[in-house]
Amino acid sequence: MSQDEVIFRRFETGDADDVWHLHRSASEAVGVCGPQGVWEDDLRNVGEVYIASGGDFVVAHIGPQLAAMGGLKPINDGVAELKRMRVDPAFQRRGLGRRILSELESRAVALGFKWIVLDTTTIQIGAQRVYETAGYIRRREGMLHGYAVIFYEKRLAGQDDC
Repeated sequence: MSQDEVIFRRFETGDADDVWHLHRSASEAVGVCGPQGVWEDDLRNVGEVYIASGGDFVVAHIGPQLAAMGGLKPINDGVAELKRMRVDPAFQRRGLGRRILSELESRAVALGFKWIVLDTTTIQIGAQRVYETAGYIRRREGMLHGYAVIFYEKRLAGQDDC
């Protein structure tokens, strides 16, 4: 395996510390760094919150390093919320955000979801570009955990209304 080859796989228990570190470092790099609190508890129990609930959580490695991640959290039978999509600052601006988003969308379709919803802060311009160029539609703006956020949604291709 080359150092530039990206390996996508489902989260495993041994990834927990790397996932936490990536969450904090990527958040701090874009200026979204509040105090640790219950709003981050999902990352302390990824297996239960994302996978056992019927969603998924994907990690991407380049060589031995965790380079990106993201989760799908079921909202209801047809809707998943995209959560915790992060790219290590050292690997940003290489298309990895688009690639992990595509991987998560493929997994959402395989799991039977018809829609993905998500939010991102208004200061995360790069994330907004990734979502908008991937077909996500801005639905509204609001506040979450003290940050101004934009709420997006996307209907997944290949999903019937039946």
